[in-house]
Amino acid sequence: MNAPTRPPVYPLLTDLIGWTLDRTAGLPRSQRFTFGERVDRLTLDCLELTLEAIYSPPTAKAAPLRRVNLLLEKLRVFWRLICERGWISAQQLRFVAGKLDEIGRMLGGWLKSLSANKNSPPLRGEGKEE
Repeated sequence: MNAPTRPPVYPLLTDLIGWTLDRTAGLPRSQRFTFGERVDRLTLDCLELTLEAIYSPPTAKAAPLRRVNLLLEKLRVFWRLICERGWISAQQLRFVAGKLDEIGRMLGGWLKSLSANKNSPPLRGEGKEE
């Protein structure tokens, strides 16, 4: 079985993970296990759910993608709180917010394409055979 093609959102998520790990490592020691670990975990969960969607059958892709959208919103809130406490700069917040928005737009487009494909006839080997 061939591995599915990874969508363009995949490298954005892997880049975001690297950036996130670098930033959370610099949080105050007292906050690394609260904010830092939580943000790291949410970001990794986004990648994990995206991989789940990539490898899921077409009818099962939407659920993990919707969960990723919720996690992205949680990340926006956490990064805003981290910035308000002065643990990252406003410039860093703008950067991560832009990345989260870009990822969200790509996931939205992916979800939209899934709903558009529901209206088209199934591909050979998908769905019911008549």
